[in-house]
Amino acid sequence: MEIVDRSIHLDLGNVRYSITGESSNLIVLMHGLTTSKDIFDELTEKLVNEGFQVLAFDFYGRGESDHIQPVESELIYAEQAVELIENFIPYGKKRKMHILGYSAGGAIASRVAAIMGQYASSLTLIASSGIPSVPKSEILIKTLENIYRNDEINEKMIDEVKKLMFEEIELIDNKNMRSKLQNVMNDDNFLNHDTIQTIRAHINATGGYVGEHSINEVFQEINEQKIPTLIMTGLNDNWINPECGREIKKIIESAQLLEYEGVSHWAFLEKPDMYFKDIKKFLDTTE
Repeated sequence: MEIVDRSIHLDLGNVRYSITGESSNLIVLMHGLTTSKDIFDELTEKLVNEGFQVLAFDFYGRGESDHIQPVESELIYAEQAVELIENFIPYGKKRKMHILGYSAGGAIASRVAAIMGQYASSLTLIASSGIPSVPKSEILIKTLENIYRNDEINEKMIDEVKKLMFEEIELIDNKNMRSKLQNVMNDDNFLNHDTIQTIRAHINATGGYVGEHSINEVFQEINEQKIPTLIMTGLNDNWINPECGREIKKIIESAQLLEYEGVSHWAFLEKPDMYFKDIKKFLDTTE
């Protein structure tokens, strides 16, 4: 099966996306802070083989989508997602739509689910941000402090963050995916000035690390709309404190919470078969 990348011009710029498979059951995948749609290639293949159509895309400023500045709110990314989705599932068209968000993409996916309401058949959150927390890694804490103070993110700090990412990527089962991510991070453009500015703006707008940027009201809206929700948390996550999943579960009362011993932030890449089995089981309950 071939995943074909395409480009579409949305309100704020060009966006790379792929839509794979033929089905009335659409699942939309939203990646994390420093990654791109490519991390979903293996999951896309598994979902298409199970009868889903899969839409994946790069958020503005990541992958091959256009950079935009300034980013004052994560609503920019939620609106980007909704605009793209509407090209494939217009309001009023009867079609199942499932939303899955990973890491910072989880907070955005939650906003999209709340915005689209009755059209969202389910929401899956993997290592999701959205609840204030302190990461486990010292280098991540130092980097965040610099971001909040608007200080320089120097080469040494970038190298330390990349070292942590390389160490965690070594845990990924799929050799092709592991190699692809290593190649991405070895590229000179990875964490370049534009990308760092995008990440800085995204963190300041999205939150998940500081109190004033929590999105409790979004989770409350999902709870009120009774959107079926699955929360998946790795207990060895350096980036998003596992306590976040538990706090989201407190707000989305009917949500399922699955915690995985020894699993890092790369989660579904590290244990793809285990995660896919649980995602598929959950999606089957929403039929």
